This record gives sequence, C-alpha cells and structure tokens, in this order.
Amino acid sequence: MESDNNSISEEIIKENDVNKEEKDEEKQEEKDEEKQEEKPEKQVEEIENKFSFKSFYEKKKVTVIEYIVYTVISLGLTCFLTIKLGYTIYTFVRDNYNFDLDGITQEHAFFGGYRDSSEFVWKSFRNNLLIYSIFATIMVIVNKIVKRFLNLKIVKIFYLLFGVGFSCYLHRILFLVLFLVLVIEYILCLCYRYLGKILFIILTWLICIATEVCLEFHYIRVYEFLYSWPEYIINQYVGLDVVFQFILLKIISFNMEYSTMYENDTSKMEKLNAEKEKHFQECKDCQEGYFCLTTLKKYIILKQSDFSFVNLLIYTLYPAFYVAGPTIMYHTFIFQLQNKENKHNNIFFKKKVIFIIKCLVIFIAFEIFNHFVYITALLNDKKWRNKEALKKFKEDNPHYIYFFLVFNRLVFVFMKYDVIWKISRLWGWMDGICCEENINRCIYNNYSFEGFWRQWHRSFNIWLIRYMYIPMGGSDKKFINTFIIFSFVALWHEVKLHLLVWAWSIYLTLIPEMLIKRYFNKKERQYLTNYFWFRYLRAFVCSIDILLMICSNLCGYGFEANEIVDSFKEIFQMAGVLGVLGFLGFFALNTFPMFFVRDLEEANGIKKNY
Repeated sequence: MESDNNSISEEIIKENDVNKEEKDEEKQEEKDEEKQEEKPEKQVEEIENKFSFKSFYEKKKVTVIEYIVYTVISLGLTCFLTIKLGYTIYTFVRDNYNFDLDGITQEHAFFGGYRDSSEFVWKSFRNNLLIYSIFATIMVIVNKIVKRFLNLKIVKIFYLLFGVGFSCYLHRILFLVLFLVLVIEYILCLCYRYLGKILFIILTWLICIATEVCLEFHYIRVYEFLYSWPEYIINQYVGLDVVFQFILLKIISFNMEYSTMYENDTSKMEKLNAEKEKHFQECKDCQEGYFCLTTLKKYIILKQSDFSFVNLLIYTLYPAFYVAGPTIMYHTFIFQLQNKENKHNNIFFKKKVIFIIKCLVIFIAFEIFNHFVYITALLNDKKWRNKEALKKFKEDNPHYIYFFLVFNRLVFVFMKYDVIWKISRLWGWMDGICCEENINRCIYNNYSFEGFWRQWHRSFNIWLIRYMYIPMGGSDKKFINTFIIFSFVALWHEVKLHLLVWAWSIYLTLIPEMLIKRYFNKKERQYLTNYFWFRYLRAFVCSIDILLMICSNLCGYGFEANEIVDSFKEIFQMAGVLGVLGFLGFFALNTFPMFFVRDLEEANGIKKNY
C-alpha cells in the first residue's frame, strides 16, 4: 500500500510540475508577445534619441544653430589665416630668396613648382615612397597566398624572411648587433623561473636602455673596427640608433607578456574574464568572432608555446611597423598572426576603403602644404637664424601672421607623422595585422593636454599604460606616475635637455588641468553645466590650455627652449595685451566646434576619452 501511495504521490507531483511548466511557458509567451509589441516603439524612441539632439541641447541651454554659427566662423577664420600665411611665405621666399633656400627643390614637385624637402625624415620617406609601396604590395600578396594554401610554420618562415631581409637592407652588417640583443633578451626569458619577476623586469629594462645609450653616444667607438670593411656592408640606409627606440618597445612588450603568463592570480583572471564576457555581450563584432581592437589589446591570453624565439624575431622585425611605428603589443600581434579564424581583417571592407581614402586625402593635403608653406626651409635658413630675414618678415607682416608661422611648424610635424603612421598602419592592416590608429583627431580639434596625448601617439600611449602606468600603481599614484612616464617619453625620443624641458612643461600644465577636471567632474558640481556662462568659462580656460600646448610642443618639436622664449617674447611685444587677448579669443572661439563634435559623439553613443 505504501508503495502504491508513493507512486500515486509521485504521479501527482509530476502532473503539478507539468502544469507549472505549461503555465510558465504560457506566461513567457505572453511576455515575449508584449516585448515584440513594445519593440518597434522602443526602436523608434532609440532612433529619435540617436539622431535628434533637441532634448540633448535643451539640457545644456544651447542650440544647435548657435554651435553651427561658431563652427562656420571658426573654420572660416582658420582657412583664411592658413591661406594668407601660405601666400605670405610663398611671396616672401620668392621675392627675397628666389626660392634659393636649402631644401626647396623642384624634385617630385607638381606642375614644375617648388616644394619644401628640407626635413630629413619626410624627405627620406617621400623620396622612397614608390619603392616602399612596391615592397609592401609584394609582401602583402605573397603572405596572403601563403596563408591561404600553406600551414602556419611555412607562413612564419615567409614572415621571418621578409623581416630579416628588410632589416638587413636597412642596417647592413649592423643587423648582427640587433640580433645579438634579441638573443640576450630571449635567454633572459628562459631564465625567468630562476630570476623571479622583479629581477627579470629590471634586467629587461636595463639591457634595452643600455643598448639605446650605447647606440646613441658610443656608436663610432663601438663599431670603429668596421670602418675597414667595404662601404656597401657598413653604410646603413637607416641608422640602427634611429630604429631601436621602437625595437625597445617591442622587446619590453614581449618580456612583460612573458612574465604575465606565469602569473597565477585567480582573482585577477576572474575579473578579466568577467570584463571580457561583459564586453562580448555589448560588442556585436566579437559575438560574431571578428575580435575588435579592444579584445585584441585587453583580453588575449597567450600560452608558453606562443613565446618562441622565431615569434620574437617576426614580431620585432615586422616591416610595416619597423621604422616609425605604430606601436603594437606582442599579444595583439602574435594572436592575429597565428589565428586564422580571426575574421577581423577579412571584413570591414568599407572601413578599409574609407581608411585608404583618408590616407590619400592627408597625403595630398600635406603635399600642397609643402608646395606653398616653406616652414622648415625658412626656419632652418642661416639668414633667418641670424635674424636678418626674421626682422624683415616681422616688419612686412602683422604679428598674428608671425604667430601663425610659428604655430604651423607644429602643423608640419603633425601632418608628417600622420601620413607616415597611417600608411604604415594601412600596410599592416592589408597584411592581416591591425593595430591602433595614431592621431585620431585633427590638430585643430584638441583643447586639452590629456586628450591630445591620448590620441596623438595613441598606440604608444596604450603601451605606456599597460607596461608602465598600471605596474607602477596606476591612478593610485597618478601624479608621480605621470611625471615618470613623461620623463621616460622625453628620453625615449632622444637624450637632450630641451626634450626634458618639453616633457616637464607638459607635466606642469597637465597637473592643474587634471585637478580642475577632478573638481568639476564630481556629481555635486554637475549642476554648473546647466548655466549658460559655464561653457564660455570652459572655452576661455581651454584657450589658455591651447596656448600652453603650443608653447610646450614647440619646445619639443620645433625649436630649442631659448628660441621658444625669444620667439614668444617678440610675438607678445608686437601684439601687446590686446593682441594676446585676441589670440585667446580666437582659441576660445575654436573650442566651440570641438565641443560640438564631442556632443554629437556623446549623443550617438560614441565614447572617446580624448
């Protein structure tokens, strides 16, 4: 009887469970139907919110028309000043020098005109652009064929041959010095378990820095015995000391990732996996297996077999990023090389076409700039340095033209690196290796030091955060870490006093900027953004920031420190108090289009921290 009762009770429980499941399914179906009915309405609301900025600007007490007026005036003034400066310099060089300046040439000039080729880096790149493009095209085609039909080991052999061949062509016999450094660093990795993490990292940095110093200061003494050898063996096409600053970053990236592989911090891994899962839920590309750049730089975990000496050679000598960057971290590079299932570079055809058009537009714009605005040739001329031509230029032109001439020295540097980095990135992307894009904003679209340095050399900035800023304590020691990093960046470029002055001047202006941001970003002070006067105050503060950015960056990229002081003394003496206020007013006006661009990005859900 008891068994019968048990069986009956079990049947009753099963029937109840079935009924519950049926009821749950019915409720779920009703909910799904309600959601489907609500979906179109929600989608309409999302679309309206995405493309309608009315409510967005009502909160800010500003109209779209107001921003458009500011943008039109700002762009008009900027274009007028650029064209006027170009015409002024062109006529000045023509009338006073008859185009007879060092570096002004008709070689590679359009329509029989003249172009400024006095800057060594750009001259070298521009004169060899055709050979560079042919080599890149051959490499991309061969690698694509090899990847399609052969296994990974053969693919790596081809990558290695291209890298070693390219490096040997540039450095000749001194490639062996680079090879020796890579061997030493890899042996260091093999000894990791005996050295421990801290000693391993210290030795990695010391070897790299010692090599850089040796190449820069004792180059002739160390390699003096080579001068008896034939010229075609010892004459470098590009100096190893020039390229090694980028090689240093790659070696440190390889070794730091190697040390990370041995970490068994379960809490850190759980946190990383949680972030990865959250990102995958939000990112459509990653859901479909395309692996966006965020995943490639943050969530890739490598195995010990990924850290071979062949991989180190391929990564270090990869031709697309070898001479001038962009900087790519080891785990990002090797994952894309080894993972054929990564569809990231097989899609986004439209994005690639847009990027190619962007490269062409920037290249043509820079060529036009060099055909009419002879900034580098003029500022490096002996007569200008001796103040003869400078005096005449100041007498013939208003003070704002002289200021704009000094500022356009920075424009030249900005456009030069923008072209070189974008072409190098395009080469890598076409070959299946995608990296971060440097210079994501125009030079005229920056109003803060922090934002400018996050996007200027963005790939290097990400490297600094991963391998220096976070290991040194991150935001807990933000001010100290920022000082150390900027000092390192100055010495990484070149060991010169004016570069340290440049780095420290940036740091001194960055600190108050960070403190002001921290003050106004607190929730209890967000109400201030609702006042109409707040955006004008913000624009004025940003105009001071822009002026300080120009002064400090000219010290790093344009002139020596004493020349900067002299130039701005002359400008301010010529302009007077009203002239300086005029400069600040012009910069403040230019910030409104920058605010407008960022507001549009925010309204469309685009998040950028620069």
